[in-house]
Amino acid sequence: MKYEVIARRYRPRKFEEVVGQESIAQTLRGGIVQDRMAHAYLFAGPRGVGKTSMARIFSKAINCLKAIDRSRPEKDWARPCDKCGVCAAVHTGQDIDVIELDGASHRGIDDIRSIIEGVNRPASRGNYKVYLIDEVHMLTREAFNALLKTLEEPPAHVKFIFATTEAHKIPDTVLSRCQRFDFQPIREEDTVKRLAQICKAEKRKAPKELLGKIARYSRGGMRDSQTLLDQLMTYCEGDLTGEGLDRLTGRVSTPELDELLAALVGRDASAVLESVRACLQSGADPSVLVEQVLERLHEELVGALKGLDEEDDGADNDVDRMIGCLQILLGTASQLRSSAYPAIAVEVALVKLARLDDPRALDKALDQLMQMEQRVGELSPASTAPAVRGRPGDSPSPRGQSTGRVSPPGDRSTGGDPEPQAMQESGAEPDVAVAVAEPPREAEVPAVAVEEPDFQKLSDLWNELLQDMEKKSPSAATFLSKARLEPSEQPGEISIFVSDPLGYKQLLKQQKNIQELAGNLTGASWVIRFFPSEEDEDTRETKGSEEGDSASRQDREADPSKNPEIEKTIQIFNGRLM
Repeated sequence: MKYEVIARRYRPRKFEEVVGQESIAQTLRGGIVQDRMAHAYLFAGPRGVGKTSMARIFSKAINCLKAIDRSRPEKDWARPCDKCGVCAAVHTGQDIDVIELDGASHRGIDDIRSIIEGVNRPASRGNYKVYLIDEVHMLTREAFNALLKTLEEPPAHVKFIFATTEAHKIPDTVLSRCQRFDFQPIREEDTVKRLAQICKAEKRKAPKELLGKIARYSRGGMRDSQTLLDQLMTYCEGDLTGEGLDRLTGRVSTPELDELLAALVGRDASAVLESVRACLQSGADPSVLVEQVLERLHEELVGALKGLDEEDDGADNDVDRMIGCLQILLGTASQLRSSAYPAIAVEVALVKLARLDDPRALDKALDQLMQMEQRVGELSPASTAPAVRGRPGDSPSPRGQSTGRVSPPGDRSTGGDPEPQAMQESGAEPDVAVAVAEPPREAEVPAVAVEEPDFQKLSDLWNELLQDMEKKSPSAATFLSKARLEPSEQPGEISIFVSDPLGYKQLLKQQKNIQELAGNLTGASWVIRFFPSEEDEDTRETKGSEEGDSASRQDREADPSKNPEIEKTIQIFNGRLM
């Protein structure tokens, strides 16, 4: 007699035998008993959790003559006898009324057309004809579309059961026509219980701890756990052992893992590297090794959190370090899937853990840096510019910003600081620009005092300003280094005289940036004005007094030809006013 693997030999035959999916089994059984069966079902979930087995049990329950015998007790109405020819054929997948198809190999529109042609023919010996399509998400779009009409209104004697591990790939038009059941990964304790039953039936001894490891390695898949148990029974001649399980799964032994973890705790990078290489040379799989270290660190973290004392700073540091180690290992585990050098990747990751005092130190440093930047931003001139209160609905005007109005000489926005005046050059380029950012419009920014403008302080820091300006515009920085800096009569204003006409135009475009740099260096708000160096001192003084007069300024703006500055500029560049 040919050997039958454990996963097939111990496949559930009744609803009560399905492990971990009790709610689904109860719903399907209730639908049969109450005669409330849907015409199409979708079984979605990970591999090896009982989707196909549940579909076959359902098919037996609706076709077994004894199961639908209403003369029996109600509890037996949906319980197949598992003795008749129908039950035996369905259990092995050979019944002519239960057609099982693989969506990967029968995915085209021609396969679906054959199904459509066959649905009109009644069942041969049972009550229903059942179409079970496994991995249904593999069907083509055309195949799905061809199936829609039949799926929505099939003959009364036809039931569709679709099974898939990737339900998100199925069109919504198909999903809406099915009753969906989501199969969950099987719990570890349920898997252990089932494996213990199999070991008892096979007359093999296995410690409960070993069965728990098998359950964890299968990650919720009953078929995977049974397959691994079958392998272990073949490998071990007598009782099942953990050493045999480690050899089969490519895992390192507990002593080897303890040695590696001891080197990590001791932060001995050399010992860690030696231990890792020894494990890999003994046949351990790199990804499995990372998984083992992850599992052990996770257990240590859970234990540390349960006994954590809030006042124990040392325990907090240990928890932070374990969390950091887990984060690094999780990243390494994902990289190993596509890495061409998995062994090197594991060595680098574990040595990195050993060399870092706190693997989360980088994250902490970045958080602190972001907090410092936020504080600096709150204290910078851009955010501390005094707000000018106006009529309701008017947006606040930051210090030094041109708003089309000129404040009177005695007007102050904060504690006696004069409001700088701003005038415009002829043409599109303004003579004065604003260096500070406008406060948020949704809330009025309270007035905050800034440092008093100090020309000497700015002059001492001028070289630093040139270095910062070079990062923004090297050409403008060159022209600015050759210009002459002089204080103005108005507080917070400076005059810069440029000899090169090209440099003059270039610096006019950089007024805003220069004012921002000056404000950042000194902590005060500045208004910077540029002039050609050929301008005499008397003209500059006259112009300064005129700028302080609001009426004179408005006249010049109304008629630019009357502006002496514009007249001087036209003479220098031999131009004319357009």
